[in-house]
Amino acid sequence: MKDWKHLTLEQRKVIANGISHKYKVKEIAETLGYDPTSISKEVKRNRESITIGKNITNCKKTNRWPYVCTGCNKKYNNQCFFTKYNYDAVKAQKKADENLILSRKGIDIDDETFKHLDELVKDGIDNKKSIYQITIENKEDINKSVTTIYRYINNGYLTTKKMDLPYAVTYKKRKHNKKYEYSENKTIDRTGHTYIDYLAYIHKHPGIYVWQLDFLGTIKTDNNNILSFILPDLQFVILDLFKNPNQDKVVGFFDELEERIGTDAFIELIPVILTDRDPNFTDIEGICFSKITGEERCKLFFCDSYVSNQKPNVENINKQLRLFFPKGKTIDTYTRKDIKNINKTLLDRPLKSLDSFTPKEAFINVFDEELFNKLF
Repeated sequence: MKDWKHLTLEQRKVIANGISHKYKVKEIAETLGYDPTSISKEVKRNRESITIGKNITNCKKTNRWPYVCTGCNKKYNNQCFFTKYNYDAVKAQKKADENLILSRKGIDIDDETFKHLDELVKDGIDNKKSIYQITIENKEDINKSVTTIYRYINNGYLTTKKMDLPYAVTYKKRKHNKKYEYSENKTIDRTGHTYIDYLAYIHKHPGIYVWQLDFLGTIKTDNNNILSFILPDLQFVILDLFKNPNQDKVVGFFDELEERIGTDAFIELIPVILTDRDPNFTDIEGICFSKITGEERCKLFFCDSYVSNQKPNVENINKQLRLFFPKGKTIDTYTRKDIKNINKTLLDRPLKSLDSFTPKEAFINVFDEELFNKLF
């Protein structure tokens, strides 16, 4: 007996011819040099069914070799209403070729299920969702891992292409002929608020919550800008829209926050803020001290110039915001209500880093729902 190999079209024709001449399965197997079981499975796997009328029950004869109606005296009898079976060598070869291609591609699901998966992924991407979020929200319909979905996309199996994914395509590193520095920074005293001071502070206060603060960045003609304020431990973000942002409006953002949740809650929730050297964040006293009590409500530290990886979490959030606010496009058409809705979308996404919980759920679990409702 030779080693098993895929059947060829000629071999399948031998099987079909053997069935029509009422050969036993053992005789066909010996002719082809295959095990009889392999021939039986081939016929059962690739036989076609034809249902006549409403009766779809099987004839007992089709439960054993040759599993088809070829050679049966009642095949053309109009009084036979059992499901008819036929083995066609050409169609069997075509079906086998299709299955072989799919198996080599790594797609082990039927065509209908695959089309449904394709639709779910495309719909999720169109609605600014990550592949992880799509698989979590549709886990009953998508029985595939995140890695498998990415492989389907990378190999071109899905309607969604790699270009449709955020950050999936790498770009050449930009060339900067010179470093840019805000002229206002030359006169600002940040003694006690530098990044080294920040490292020393968190060393003395391990486990303390550190929020990261940044502006999204817009085109030059825009009057508006979006402030992103994030608690990295929980992937929790607060967004706000500023028209012609300045120091006073940034301080007003924190004053309003304190009024909504209360001074004690502010001190507990926001003990440390880490930000860049944007001149709008340089009113240290205004941000750090409460207008209600006059006492310190938080610590403020600044990253070093041109070292954005010192606050990578807020930079990552800004990249995610680009799904909603593409670079080079104006944001002046957005209202604070629009920003609030986008903020809600970000907080309602299940994240792998949070064990499939959403940032909202994580925040409520760590703090409480009352505090969350006051924030929004």
